[in-house]
Amino acid sequence: MEVIFANDKIDECLKIRAEVFVDEQNVPAEIEVDGFDSTDAPCDHFLIYDNGEYAGTFRCIFEGKAVHVGRLCIKKDKRGRGYGRAAIEFIEEEYASRGFNKITLGAQCTAIPFYEKCGFSVVSDVFLDAGIKHRTMEKRIQ
Repeated sequence: MEVIFANDKIDECLKIRAEVFVDEQNVPAEIEVDGFDSTDAPCDHFLIYDNGEYAGTFRCIFEGKAVHVGRLCIKKDKRGRGYGRAAIEFIEEEYASRGFNKITLGAQCTAIPFYEKCGFSVVSDVFLDAGIKHRTMEKRIQ
């Protein structure tokens, strides 16, 4: 398994996101894609690649000394194999080496236990994003 930079493969990221968020979770297609889904946006896009195919995707938006993880998703048939944890470990290492000191994200409430196991803490009340309950979480990195 490897995480690869995908700023030149945003279309592949969008396919996976459509499969997970639009088809599976019923997020309206018109709000799933936004201004960060272009090559000149202040963020990085990534694909999780394993055994000759893409297993998932995520993006990291730069917010001062923090990096905001968004659109992290794993294809349904690839879940439970450690790809999410590997993505978080990659993010911590990559962005700590670039001088970032915090990771933030908006976690779907059902995913909070996963992120807590990865060392994140809840820092907000529940809010709706695309009709799905979320909470903001963060983690300090060195």
